[in-house]
Amino acid sequence: MDNSRHEAQVEIRATPEQVWSALTDPEQTRAYYYGTEIRSDWQPGSRWTSESGDELYLDGELLEVDRPRRIVQTFHVTIEEPAASDPPSRVTWELTPIDNETTRLRMIHEDLRPATRDYVDGGWEHILAGLKALLETGEPMNSPAGEQMAAAR
Repeated sequence: MDNSRHEAQVEIRATPEQVWSALTDPEQTRAYYYGTEIRSDWQPGSRWTSESGDELYLDGELLEVDRPRRIVQTFHVTIEEPAASDPPSRVTWELTPIDNETTRLRMIHEDLRPATRDYVDGGWEHILAGLKALLETGEPMNSPAGEQMAAAR
């Protein structure tokens, strides 16, 4: 088994444009991404960050941006050792329309070092479930596991 790679996907009753907006709008990411705002200008070569208040949790560079189909970015933990000492890994988001009202969102996290893998363990599934809940119901997902993980970060 390759522990340097993690893949997760979800089908969401929303258009690719709606899913793209939820991935790139800080107001929406706060509702499902552990209370953090994902910020960037979403141009190739630009920096992206995951922030909450004055805390910077994650950052990286946008390697590829193909709205509303694909984002490839580096991913670096900034707040917690030993993961913060790991070199950046790589995350790819692929949005594929299934029909007029459903999108498959696939997330591939590659080049994971053990400390970063431990940091994100279980997190991607929670983020994708929260994104799906937000887009399909208009409400954030309330989950004890997610609240515990957010409090621990």
